[in-house]
Amino acid sequence: MVTFSGDVPPLVSHSAHPKHALKLVATGGALFQCDGCTQIGVDERRYRCDQCDFDLHICCARAPAVFQHAMFAGSTLTFFHSPPAMPPGYFVYCDVCGDQVLGFLYNCNEHDLYIHPFCANLPERVVEEEGRVLDLHRATGHSCRLCGQAGHRGQFLSYRLHGYNGEFDYFHVACMMEANYCGDGGVASSPTTGGVGRGRPQNAPATGQMATPQNAPKRRTSSFGRFCQAAVLVARVSHAVTTLDPVGIVTAVTSLQENDELLG
Repeated sequence: MVTFSGDVPPLVSHSAHPKHALKLVATGGALFQCDGCTQIGVDERRYRCDQCDFDLHICCARAPAVFQHAMFAGSTLTFFHSPPAMPPGYFVYCDVCGDQVLGFLYNCNEHDLYIHPFCANLPERVVEEEGRVLDLHRATGHSCRLCGQAGHRGQFLSYRLHGYNGEFDYFHVACMMEANYCGDGGVASSPTTGGVGRGRPQNAPATGQMATPQNAPKRRTSSFGRFCQAAVLVARVSHAVTTLDPVGIVTAVTSLQENDELLG
C-alpha cells in the first residue's frame, strides 16, 4: 500500500497539468472521473483546476515516484503517466483489480507488473469492530460474493473475509469499488475487463452480473446472514478504498437493507 507523508496541501503542481496549480476541493459526494488514472472517484476531496475542468484523485496527485507493494515482494514499482504502447487489439491490465489501465500507473518491467495508483492504496488488512478481518489475498478461482462469478477478475487480487464459522468469502477488488459508486448498490459490467496482463488480447468476458436478490443467498439461511454481514463490511472497506477514509460507511448499506426486505 502506498503511504503519503505529511498533510494534503491545499494547492499542488503536477506535471500532468503544468499550466495551472490544482486546488484541493470538496466533492460533496458527487462522482467524478480522474483525469490521471481515468477511474471513477467518490472521494470527499479531489484536486481540481476549474479553468481546465481537470481533476485528480488525491492518491494520483500525490503518488510517489517509486514504491514497493507488499503483495508483490521484490518488485520496485515506478510511476508513469500512461501505459506503454501496445499493438492493435492488445491492452494493459492492472495486476490488482484486473481492469484495463488507461492512464496513470505503477510499473515494474522486471516482473511485468502494472497497478492503478488507486489500487496501490488498497489497505492490506481491515479489522471490523466485531473482530472480523478482511485480508487482501492472492486467491484465484473463487467466486465473488458481489458479482457471483470467478471470471476474469477472479484471476487477480480479492479481499478474503474470515467468517465466524471458519469459512471464507471472497470479493473482487474491482467489484468492491463498483459497489461503492453504483447508485443501486450492485456491480456493473466493466468495459475494461478482458485479456490478462501486458501484451495480451482482449478476449475474456466481462463479469457484470448484478448482485441482486436473485443471486444472493436465500433468507433465513446461515449463508444469507453471512452474506449480509460480509456485505456491510465490504461497504466499509470499499469506502476506505475509494476515499482513503478508513472509518467511512457508504450508502450501499441502505441497499443491503432493501435487499433484505425483498428476500423476505
